[in-house]
Amino acid sequence: MARFRLRYGHGGEAAQRSAGGQGVPCGLFDGAGRMNTVWQACPDDWETFMDVRLESLADAPDAFGSTLQKEITYSEADWRRGLTMSVVFLGSRNGKVQSIASAFPLEGDEVELVRIWTHPDARGTGLAAQTVGAVLNWAKGKTVTLWVGEKNVAAERFYTKLGFERTGKRGPLPRDESIMEVEMVLRAH
Repeated sequence: MARFRLRYGHGGEAAQRSAGGQGVPCGLFDGAGRMNTVWQACPDDWETFMDVRLESLADAPDAFGSTLQKEITYSEADWRRGLTMSVVFLGSRNGKVQSIASAFPLEGDEVELVRIWTHPDARGTGLAAQTVGAVLNWAKGKTVTLWVGEKNVAAERFYTKLGFERTGKRGPLPRDESIMEVEMVLRAH
């Protein structure tokens, strides 16, 4: 199934760029003596982006609007384009890239949070909150929306802790209408 190769730690050079472009990684200790680092990916980080995205699709296929079978066929140009059409933040723990969160600008002062995933080994360490937090910081002053699987209680609880609320909108995952999603929003912050 996994025909892709994971290159954990490939983001070393990229990690030297921060989300704000200041040349310093936004690293935070998780309290257990391990370093979490979050940075905004650029087109040169396409291989790291590809690796974590493909791993996320393999780990949680029902959580995304795309599939591993589709994205595994993407070319280098496709991956680079994905990093220019959206803002992508990657998070590493002990030098291994284990988290991703992205956002697309929508109409007006809105952005949609997408591609949110954290490796099972890094869940509960604060890395997910730091990665999503970097996107929220990037989107400061804007309203942020996201869609989450209706049965994904853990993810909805995570977003609620970050300040998101259900909007009352729900609908099927576009690629699989048997999976219902609910919209959540974080008003301009």
